[in-house]
Amino acid sequence: MSAEPHRRSHTDARRATAVLLFAAAVYFAVRKLVEGSPATATRNAGRLLRFEQATGVDVEHALQRFTLDHAVLVDWSNHVYVWLHWPFLIFVLVVLFRRDRRAYRQLRDTLIASGTLGLVIFALFPVAPPRFMPGFVGTVSQAERQHFIQYPASWSNRVASLPSFHAGWTLVAAILLATTFRSRFMKVIAFLPGPLVAVAVVITGNHYVIDVLVGLAITLVALQIVSPRATEGFVPERPRAQPAFLQSAYRLRR
Repeated sequence: MSAEPHRRSHTDARRATAVLLFAAAVYFAVRKLVEGSPATATRNAGRLLRFEQATGVDVEHALQRFTLDHAVLVDWSNHVYVWLHWPFLIFVLVVLFRRDRRAYRQLRDTLIASGTLGLVIFALFPVAPPRFMPGFVGTVSQAERQHFIQYPASWSNRVASLPSFHAGWTLVAAILLATTFRSRFMKVIAFLPGPLVAVAVVITGNHYVIDVLVGLAITLVALQIVSPRATEGFVPERPRAQPAFLQSAYRLRR
């Protein structure tokens, strides 16, 4: 059997990895460059908290008070925050690349499109995360936050709370991973990281409820925008029955 398909697959994988690494490097570099001042970020966080109080969605303190009384919930939230975001995203990108290039392109393009808009928001409206505000507790250690890879904390933008891509990117990855399974049980398991991370980022003092809602909105809209182009030219191998809430994420546009 010819080795050409095998070589082509390795070439595609190297090219895809290079694109993702370049995009990630640009994102984190620009994210740091646009970091706002702590004073401005604190004022903006105060405005956001007052808006949450006015709209009745300020549940952060109540969630933290309840969680801090139960060590097992603190540990659970920390593990969800750390391991169901970057490790999960990388895992899903690899799985989709191997199993479904169409869904892989949807996820890749969604990350790039939403991340680009996020950089604009970080520059124009820096927001200090709850853990830097009075009355909140940051439960995730610096080592855990860095996934136990030591690097200076100054390398990261520490006032980029809004929007929460922890919540948004994890949900989109979970949705697209779920579309690759036939079993309803597996679809549910694949989808779970999305809502779990959305709750954990609030419990751990890393994001406000508004951060989560805006992050989810941006990434879901980005998914809808990039999907026609990302799926262009692909022919489905077999029909896949999906729950209604997943169909729009996977529908081919003709």
